Amino acid sequence: MEKNNEEVLLKIDHLCQYFKMGKSELKAVDDVSFDIKKGEVFGLVGESGCGKTTTGRSIIKLYNVTSGNIYFKGVRIGAGIRSYKNAIEKARAEYNEKKTAGLSAEEDARLKKELDAFVGEQKAAIKAAKYDQKNCDKEYAQQRVAQVKEKYEPLLAKAAPAEKEKLAKEYKNELRKAKNTKLVTQIQMIFQDPIASLDPRLTVREIIAEGLIIQGERDKEVIDRKVYEMLEMVGLVREHASRYPHEFSGGQRQRIGVARSIIMNPDMIIADEPVSALDVSVQAQVINLLNELREKFGLTILFVAHDLSVVKYFSDRIGVMYFGKLVEMAPSDELFKNPLHPYTKSLLSAIPLPDPIYEKQRVRIVYNPLAEHDYTVDKPSLREIKPGHFIQCNEAEYKKYMEELK
Repeated sequence: MEKNNEEVLLKIDHLCQYFKMGKSELKAVDDVSFDIKKGEVFGLVGESGCGKTTTGRSIIKLYNVTSGNIYFKGVRIGAGIRSYKNAIEKARAEYNEKKTAGLSAEEDARLKKELDAFVGEQKAAIKAAKYDQKNCDKEYAQQRVAQVKEKYEPLLAKAAPAEKEKLAKEYKNELRKAKNTKLVTQIQMIFQDPIASLDPRLTVREIIAEGLIIQGERDKEVIDRKVYEMLEMVGLVREHASRYPHEFSGGQRQRIGVARSIIMNPDMIIADEPVSALDVSVQAQVINLLNELREKFGLTILFVAHDLSVVKYFSDRIGVMYFGKLVEMAPSDELFKNPLHPYTKSLLSAIPLPDPIYEKQRVRIVYNPLAEHDYTVDKPSLREIKPGHFIQCNEAEYKKYMEELK
């Protein structure tokens, strides 16, 4: 279902997430950029190990990003500094190269001045990135405290003596919650493996209520009421609150994970393959549940999955990842109608259909990047091939794709 809202809720800008592997480095996510508009479902697909989950975990700051920026509601919540350091190294190397080639004193002084100015800019950018990474939640909490004070202080001044005590208690409670709040908790994650992501020593009530307690909610009645409300919303019953995760089936455990994420009243949910561990009938139940919650709360969802038929049904736009890179991005119907990147074609050719005649004739397309692309000279970048349809390609491939579209 297409949303008309153009407000960008989440913006990923040249995100890189590298992990050290001894002396080498694993580029789990490499220069990925996309944005998600408020109220839409953005599907992220690709084979196992292509960096989908790492992208989601980087967004909610489970990892400190290597390079690039993550903006949520216009605020930079994640920032890496590698690109700035690399730019400084490159500029110094270029200056030294020119110097060794021989420069006049005037030219040398000019280039040195330019280099110093550039290095100063990059160092300022590194400082700003570190500050935003560290202080975005603190600044958001200060804003929330100011809002709570603005709301309650006039009410307390006007309140009758009988109401004042109750209002003061409510004000104190809201103030404590505002001080403990974090901007990043407005993005919640439903994890892939429902049993590994639930603490086996906690009851369902404790699991679902944990976020509220961390945020500073002390009222047991409020916590119980919200927990029961969430359980009923995800199709479980109040009696389940006193049980432990091992007493539930896979589908029920995934529903507990959903309840735990929506109790925080988030603006966005990252659903990391929420149905891949479940059988087909339960998959449909969980997808329908997410659809209902999306309508009810106006949620924005980053939907990570393998199953392309589920992604097509559920997503407004789809991004295709391969080896840490975003290779194609388009609205859902457009991507299935006009897949252009050879890897996307390969993925779509792997979808089985419940039609034996079609299955006999179905031809699997094999993607071999070494045979498909020559990036030795002309490097690829993400280019817009038609409105809203982006593809990772170099200049020669771009011309070829434009011809294909004609």
